[in-house]
Formats: sequence, C-alpha cells, structure tokens
Amino acid sequence: MKTKDRLLRAVFVGMAVAIAWFIRGDYGGIWGVGFCGAMLGTGFAYVSGQRNMFKWMPLLAGVAAVTLYSCRSYWEPFHGYATNKTFVNYAYGFFMLILQGGGWGCFACCLIGLMLETKPLRASEWASVVATVLVAIFVFYYVVVDLIGFHVTTGPLRTDKVIGLNGGVIGLFVWLILSKKHYGLKGAFFGYIGFGLGVAGGRFVANVRDYGTWTIGDWYVLQGLFGRFENIMEFLTGLIGGTIFTYGMLGKKAPDFPEDKHSKLLSIYSIFFLLAGIPIVTRIMTMSGDIHDGDTGGTKLAKWTQRIAPYHADPAALASMIPTVVSIVCVLATIGAVVWLFLYLRDKHRFAAFPVLCLSATMIVMQNIEHQYLLRPFNQGWKGMLFAGTFLLMLLHVIFIKKPEVTEPDEVAERVNWGRWLLGVVVVYAFIVALSGPVNAGRKGDVSRDHYRFPAGDVQQVVPWGRGG
Repeated sequence: MKTKDRLLRAVFVGMAVAIAWFIRGDYGGIWGVGFCGAMLGTGFAYVSGQRNMFKWMPLLAGVAAVTLYSCRSYWEPFHGYATNKTFVNYAYGFFMLILQGGGWGCFACCLIGLMLETKPLRASEWASVVATVLVAIFVFYYVVVDLIGFHVTTGPLRTDKVIGLNGGVIGLFVWLILSKKHYGLKGAFFGYIGFGLGVAGGRFVANVRDYGTWTIGDWYVLQGLFGRFENIMEFLTGLIGGTIFTYGMLGKKAPDFPEDKHSKLLSIYSIFFLLAGIPIVTRIMTMSGDIHDGDTGGTKLAKWTQRIAPYHADPAALASMIPTVVSIVCVLATIGAVVWLFLYLRDKHRFAAFPVLCLSATMIVMQNIEHQYLLRPFNQGWKGMLFAGTFLLMLLHVIFIKKPEVTEPDEVAERVNWGRWLLGVVVVYAFIVALSGPVNAGRKGDVSRDHYRFPAGDVQQVVPWGRGG
C-alpha cells in the first residue's frame, strides 16, 4: 500500500474518532466512550476496502466500544501538571498523559488485531490473555503502590488507576510476545502510542490555545469553520489516535468470517447495540439528568431554558421540545440499524461507509440538540460547525476517494519498525516538553489552580482541567 493511500484512509478514521471523542467530552460515561470505540471499529473496517472486513465490522466495533469503556479512568490531575509552569511538573504531566491515553487505547486496539489473526484464538487462549492481564494489573499495582509506596498523584486528588492500567498493558505485551500473536501485538502497540500521543498532543495544543492574549476561537475564520474549540483536546485525541492506529494496521488480509449461527447472531446484536443502543441509552441518560453535574430531570429542563433564554422569546416551550426531538432522532437511528442489518445480510460491502456516517450523523444531531447549540447565535460558539466541517470532509472522502482492496503478505502486514516508531514517540514528547516552558509561562488563567506533583503534597483542592474519563 502506498504511503499516500494509507495516510488518506487513516485520516478518515481519525476524523470519525475525533468527532466521537469530541462528543464524549460533553457526554462522558460508558456511552460517550463506547461511541469512540464504535467509530474506531467501523471506520477501520470500512477503509480497509475488504469484503471480509465488512462482515467483521459489527464485532470489531462492538468489542472496541465495550473495551474502551472498561479501560477508562480519570486523569484530571495529569492535565493540571501539564499546565504547570515548572519543568519537572509539566514534563511529568505530559509523560503521565501518554501512559494514561496509551492505556485507554491499547486494549481495544489489541482486540481488533487479535480478532483478525490469521489463526483464530481458541477459547483457552482468550481465557489465558484475560487472566494474564488481570493478574498483571493487581500484581503491578500492589508492588508499585503498596510495597514501594509510589503514587502518581498526591494530596486529595490522588488516583493510582493508571499504575494498574499500565501493569495490565505490560502483562498483555508479554502474553502477546510469548504467544506469537503478531497482529494483536501490532494493534496493542499502535493503539498505545496513537492514543497516548493523542492525549498529550491535545493537551499541548489546548495550552497553546490559552497562550498570551489570543485564543484560536478568537480568529474569525477558524471560528466560522470550527467553532470555539472548547473540546479541542478531545478532538485531537481522537484524530491523532485513530489516524496512527489505522495507518499502522492497514494492509493485512482479513480472515474469513465464521459462518456459524452464533457469530452471525452476535453480529446482529452488535449492529443494534451500536447504531440504535448507543443513541437510545444516551438519550435516556442525558434527558434524566446531567451525569457530570448531578442534575435531576427537573433541573435539566430549567438549565436548557436558561441557556437559550437570551436568544428566544419563549425559551421554555423550545426547551420542552428537546426530549421529543431527540427521541425522534433515536427512532431514525433504529431505522438506520435495520438498514445496516439489511446491507450486512445481503453482503452489500459497497455500502460499508453507511454505518460510520449514520452513527456519526446521529450523535452529532443529538449532541447539538441536547446542548442547544442549534438554538444559539452563530457567534456564541456553535460547536455544530466543527462537526459539520469534519463530517463534510468525511462525506467527501467517501465520495471521491476510492478504497480498493489492497493487502500485503502476513509477514509484511504484521511487521513493525519498532525502533523508528519508538524514536518518533520520544521526539514528539521532547518537542512538547521543550515548547511547554514558554507556552505555559504565557498561559492565561488562574495560576493558583496549577497542580504540583513536585514538591509532593502541594496540590490544590480544585479540579479545573476537564471532567476526566
């Protein structure tokens, strides 16, 4: 596969995951993270151009959605360290963000690789890898935290979940190497470095946004195209992570999909879980209360009314219509799931882009309605423009860029240039740290909210840097 072709396909997946992670920044929780995994799995299967991958698409996306949620953990203090003005703290903060983001992406991406291994894994092998990861999580956490006494954060914001998470990563890599699961190992590696650099890179760009007296949102042209970039960190996490993973993993010929009834039935369940289940449960959760602010259903309606009151004569009437409109979107999403099922059963792989575009469009519309971006003036930071611009690029990508099946021999498709990629990670990290000194020094905001890992214990009670996982 030519580098240009590989990159164009990878960027499509990056854009799809970027939209998902951007929306996850507003929703959070299981369904926000599950949406990211769904876009990663469907997007990767689509850009491969392979008929067999269309058959694998529901399971790849379903597994990625569930696994991304199970690996989620909070990371707020690390963002605080990364915005600090002292070298030791921001260098440590960005390093920990790489570990945190890498732990998020590693397992889901590894499972995509394992499911596409030339020789399918036996039940005993699946049990073995799960047991190895779980044991590694508890042993590593016990040794580092309980025996050695090291904590990645200090004070009231203490959280050591990342230690156990990366212990599981170490156990996973050991199992993959000993079991000679080369494509699964490749997936774990590119998932780790992709989403690790995505989180760290997104944080750095967010710091640049807050530098000096200007922000990206103040630039009229960029604001017109992309809104105010409130969730730029999440957007870049998905864009960088999805692009790097896909770029590294493309080229392997997918094995034949199992034709047994259990695999087909599981695929059908996955189709409805992904295209209808995620929107429906998101509607239930967000209409009944705000999972971040702890709102109840009654105060939710009051908040909506208050948000749009400055712009409309009867805000209460408009706000009361939001649940009904979102419910209609969920009905349309269910119809979309039926269409995908029809395409799947008829093996219409030419329409493999449909699930990616349908789920993206559903969640974009839901998020813009539920957060009233469509009811606010354009200059009030309408996030819908970012979604519209990115979704339009995805649509143009589908229409104008052909994706014929291009495969490589397994020995080529499973190969990784470990030295070059690891050197690239080190270079990017060094670049971020080198520029963070002047960037953080000129960053706007309340410096009293900076977090300090060093000296230990000097940590503020306030958590201002995002909502976490």
